[in-house]
Amino acid sequence: QGFSLTALVRMNVRRRKGINMIQNKKPFGLFVLMAFLVCALRSIPPSLALSESGQQAQIARGLLLPGEQIILGTVQHIKSDVIQVNIGYPEPLFLSLRAAAKKGITSIQQGDTLKIVVSDQDQLIDFFKADYPGWDRALKGHLIQPLMGDRQWAVIQTERGTNEAYEVDEKTRHTVMNIPVGVPAVFLLNKENILIDATFGNEGTLLHTLAQWSEERHQIVHN
Repeated sequence: QGFSLTALVRMNVRRRKGINMIQNKKPFGLFVLMAFLVCALRSIPPSLALSESGQQAQIARGLLLPGEQIILGTVQHIKSDVIQVNIGYPEPLFLSLRAAAKKGITSIQQGDTLKIVVSDQDQLIDFFKADYPGWDRALKGHLIQPLMGDRQWAVIQTERGTNEAYEVDEKTRHTVMNIPVGVPAVFLLNKENILIDATFGNEGTLLHTLAQWSEERHQIVHN
């Protein structure tokens, strides 16, 4: 399960307040801090890093789902099997060195750049080194104009309301041309951001297609 980066920041702010109470020698402050720590320990996952089994599943999937995005982070230091990464938040992100090794990252040093996959709710999904070729990704949205004639680019309005243009692979042109304007659809982009597949329909159809794309990439990784 991912871990909310926003929640991490809030948790550390509350922790600092609790420490200030102790330093002021207020018994009630100590009680509040202890109660908070009990609740926090129950709610925090065993590791701030994604579990090894979870990371293996993400690697096998080989596909970024709608809403997931990649942010960049810089390794600050490595100590006791923990990688501390600066991602531009007030608090650093901590990743497991052992999990990195399981992912095939055999060398990681201070100053290295990592690509970190997060959900649209700032939850950690996966991470890999900056030189990793990347994943195919799925984009959810709808066409805002038909793909006609010799047009090579499809203009898509995403779920976030942004209009984005992507080059359409020649083999996929006929598929995209048959998608009605304004109808919910999912689009498959390769590592070069070229549109290589698409489908439209109800939510069930779109979810089925996403599962199929994921399974195809799962087989590619393991073959």
